[in-house]
Amino acid sequence: MNYINKLMVRVRESKTGQTMTEYVLIIAAIAVAGYIAYQGLEGGINTIISNVTTTLKGA
Repeated sequence: MNYINKLMVRVRESKTGQTMTEYVLIIAAIAVAGYIAYQGLEGGINTIISNVTTTLKGA
């Protein structure tokens, strides 16, 4: 039982798990921001391509 208690204390005091969790949260935030930017730019890019296509067909 003493071994289990010592193991639990080591796990609680370990900083590597906390650091990995922080990295995962940062990566998740970057992924969400990238997706939102992609969604926001998608309409603008499609509009520009349509305008260029229309201009080229009219030329």
